Amino acid sequence: MRSAKILGILLILLIGSGAALAEGKKLPRLTITDLDGKKHKVEEFLGEGPVLLNFWATWCKPCLAELPKVAEFQKEWADKTGLKLIAVSIDDPRTQKQIKPFVHTHKFEFPVYTDSNQEALRKLGGRGVPFNVLISRDGIILDAHSGFKESDTEKWVELMLAASPSVESEETDD
Repeated sequence: MRSAKILGILLILLIGSGAALAEGKKLPRLTITDLDGKKHKVEEFLGEGPVLLNFWATWCKPCLAELPKVAEFQKEWADKTGLKLIAVSIDDPRTQKQIKPFVHTHKFEFPVYTDSNQEALRKLGGRGVPFNVLISRDGIILDAHSGFKESDTEKWVELMLAASPSVESEETDD
Protein backbone atom coordinates (compact mmCIF):
# COMPACT_ATOMS: atom_id res chain seq x y z
CA MET A 1 0.00 0.00 0.00
CA ARG A 2 2.77 2.40 0.96
CA SER A 3 4.72 1.70 -2.25
CA ALA A 4 1.56 2.37 -4.26
CA LYS A 5 1.27 5.81 -2.62
CA ILE A 6 4.91 6.58 -3.36
CA LEU A 7 4.46 5.44 -6.95
CA GLY A 8 1.35 7.63 -7.21
CA ILE A 9 3.22 10.66 -5.87
CA LEU A 10 6.09 10.09 -8.31
CA LEU A 11 3.61 9.82 -11.17
CA ILE A 12 1.94 13.08 -10.13
CA LEU A 13 5.33 14.80 -9.96
CA LEU A 14 6.24 13.50 -13.40
CA ILE A 15 2.93 14.62 -14.87
CA GLY A 16 3.23 17.93 -13.01
CA SER A 17 6.29 18.74 -15.06
CA GLY A 18 4.08 18.63 -18.15
CA ALA A 19 5.61 21.74 -19.69
CA ALA A 20 8.81 19.86 -20.45
CA LEU A 21 6.73 17.07 -22.03
CA ALA A 22 5.40 19.54 -24.63
CA GLU A 23 8.83 20.54 -25.98
CA GLY A 24 9.66 19.10 -29.38
CA LYS A 25 6.03 18.25 -30.12
CA LYS A 26 3.65 19.78 -32.63
CA LEU A 27 1.54 22.60 -31.25
CA PRO A 28 -1.90 21.26 -30.26
CA ARG A 29 -5.02 22.99 -31.54
CA LEU A 30 -5.46 26.05 -29.35
CA THR A 31 -8.09 28.75 -29.42
CA ILE A 32 -7.63 32.13 -27.74
CA THR A 33 -9.92 35.16 -27.74
CA ASP A 34 -9.02 38.73 -28.66
CA LEU A 35 -10.10 41.65 -26.50
CA ASP A 36 -13.11 42.24 -28.75
CA GLY A 37 -14.38 38.70 -28.12
CA LYS A 38 -13.34 37.14 -31.45
CA LYS A 39 -11.85 33.63 -31.26
CA HIS A 40 -8.54 32.84 -32.99
CA LYS A 41 -6.60 29.66 -33.57
CA VAL A 42 -2.98 30.05 -32.47
CA GLU A 43 -1.91 28.45 -35.77
CA GLU A 44 -3.03 31.72 -37.46
CA PHE A 45 0.07 33.41 -36.02
CA LEU A 46 2.57 30.88 -37.38
CA GLY A 47 4.38 30.91 -40.69
CA GLU A 48 6.32 34.16 -40.79
CA GLY A 49 8.51 33.46 -37.79
CA PRO A 50 8.54 32.01 -34.29
CA VAL A 51 5.81 32.88 -31.80
CA LEU A 52 6.30 33.48 -28.10
CA LEU A 53 3.11 32.90 -26.09
CA ASN A 54 3.29 34.61 -22.71
CA PHE A 55 0.52 33.54 -20.35
CA TRP A 56 -0.13 36.13 -17.63
CA ALA A 57 -2.85 37.72 -15.47
CA THR A 58 -3.59 41.24 -14.27
CA TRP A 59 -3.26 40.10 -10.63
CA CYS A 60 0.10 38.32 -11.14
CA LYS A 61 3.00 40.49 -9.96
CA PRO A 62 5.75 38.24 -11.42
CA CYS A 63 3.91 38.37 -14.77
CA LEU A 64 3.90 42.15 -14.74
CA ALA A 65 7.61 42.22 -13.93
CA GLU A 66 8.50 39.89 -16.81
CA LEU A 67 6.22 41.26 -19.56
CA PRO A 68 8.38 44.33 -20.31
CA LYS A 69 11.50 42.11 -20.52
CA VAL A 70 9.76 39.63 -22.81
CA ALA A 71 8.45 42.52 -24.95
CA GLU A 72 11.95 44.00 -25.21
CA PHE A 73 13.31 40.62 -26.31
CA GLN A 74 10.61 40.36 -28.96
CA LYS A 75 11.42 43.86 -30.29
CA GLU A 76 15.11 42.97 -30.49
CA TRP A 77 14.49 39.79 -32.48
CA ALA A 78 11.38 40.65 -34.54
CA ASP A 79 13.30 41.99 -37.55
CA LYS A 80 15.92 39.23 -37.43
CA THR A 81 13.60 36.22 -37.04
CA GLY A 82 10.01 37.44 -37.45
CA LEU A 83 9.39 36.71 -33.75
CA LYS A 84 5.87 37.59 -32.58
CA LEU A 85 4.86 38.04 -28.96
CA ILE A 86 1.30 37.03 -28.10
CA ALA A 87 0.32 37.85 -24.52
CA VAL A 88 -2.48 35.59 -23.28
CA SER A 89 -4.30 36.62 -20.11
CA ILE A 90 -5.82 33.87 -18.01
CA ASP A 91 -7.99 36.31 -16.04
CA ASP A 92 -11.31 34.69 -15.26
CA PRO A 93 -14.67 36.28 -16.15
CA ARG A 94 -14.72 38.22 -12.84
CA THR A 95 -11.45 40.05 -13.61
CA GLN A 96 -11.57 39.90 -17.42
CA LYS A 97 -13.21 43.32 -17.69
CA GLN A 98 -10.01 44.80 -16.22
CA ILE A 99 -7.81 43.60 -19.09
CA LYS A 100 -8.55 46.32 -21.69
CA PRO A 101 -8.01 49.24 -19.27
CA PHE A 102 -4.94 47.47 -17.89
CA VAL A 103 -3.43 47.06 -21.37
CA HIS A 104 -4.19 50.71 -22.18
CA THR A 105 -2.74 52.02 -18.88
CA HIS A 106 0.44 49.96 -19.26
CA LYS A 107 0.73 50.88 -22.96
CA PHE A 108 1.26 47.32 -24.16
CA GLU A 109 2.61 47.39 -27.72
CA PHE A 110 1.89 43.75 -28.45
CA PRO A 111 -1.33 41.83 -29.08
CA VAL A 112 -3.23 40.63 -26.03
CA TYR A 113 -5.65 37.71 -26.03
CA THR A 114 -7.49 35.79 -23.33
CA ASP A 115 -7.73 32.17 -22.22
CA SER A 116 -10.22 32.60 -19.37
CA ASN A 117 -10.93 28.88 -19.00
CA GLN A 118 -7.16 28.16 -19.15
CA GLU A 119 -7.69 25.46 -21.75
CA ALA A 120 -4.76 26.59 -23.94
CA LEU A 121 -2.52 26.92 -20.89
CA ARG A 122 -3.36 23.37 -19.75
CA LYS A 123 -2.90 21.87 -23.23
CA LEU A 124 0.63 23.27 -23.23
CA GLY A 125 1.42 21.81 -19.82
CA GLY A 126 1.11 25.06 -17.88
CA ARG A 127 -0.14 25.01 -14.33
CA GLY A 128 0.00 28.70 -13.54
CA VAL A 129 1.39 32.03 -14.61
CA PRO A 130 3.72 33.36 -15.73
CA PHE A 131 4.22 30.69 -18.38
CA ASN A 132 6.12 31.10 -21.66
CA VAL A 133 5.97 28.93 -24.78
CA LEU A 134 8.28 29.46 -27.76
CA ILE A 135 6.92 27.93 -30.97
CA SER A 136 8.78 27.58 -34.28
CA ARG A 137 7.29 29.06 -37.44
CA ASP A 138 6.19 25.55 -38.43
CA GLY A 139 4.40 24.84 -35.16
CA ILE A 140 6.94 22.87 -33.13
CA ILE A 141 7.14 23.75 -29.42
CA LEU A 142 10.75 24.78 -28.84
CA ASP A 143 10.51 25.69 -25.15
CA ALA A 144 7.79 25.78 -22.50
CA HIS A 145 8.25 26.69 -18.87
CA SER A 146 7.00 28.74 -15.94
CA GLY A 147 8.61 32.01 -15.03
CA PHE A 148 11.31 34.04 -16.71
CA LYS A 149 15.03 34.45 -16.14
CA GLU A 150 17.38 36.66 -18.14
CA SER A 151 19.16 33.49 -19.32
CA ASP A 152 15.91 32.35 -20.99
CA THR A 153 16.52 34.83 -23.79
CA GLU A 154 19.89 33.24 -24.60
CA LYS A 155 18.24 29.83 -24.81
CA TRP A 156 15.41 31.23 -26.96
CA VAL A 157 17.90 32.79 -29.38
CA GLU A 158 19.70 29.46 -29.76
CA LEU A 159 16.42 27.63 -30.31
CA MET A 160 15.13 30.18 -32.84
CA LEU A 161 18.39 30.16 -34.78
CA ALA A 162 18.51 26.36 -34.81
CA ALA A 163 14.89 26.23 -36.03
CA SER A 164 15.59 28.85 -38.73
CA PRO A 165 19.07 28.12 -40.11
CA SER A 166 18.80 30.93 -42.65
CA VAL A 167 18.79 33.49 -39.81
CA GLU A 168 22.27 34.56 -38.74
CA SER A 169 23.05 35.85 -35.28
CA GLU A 170 24.53 39.34 -35.16
CA GLU A 171 26.16 38.60 -31.83
CA THR A 172 29.91 38.22 -31.95
CA ASP A 173 32.24 36.32 -29.67
CA ASP A 174 34.54 38.59 -27.72
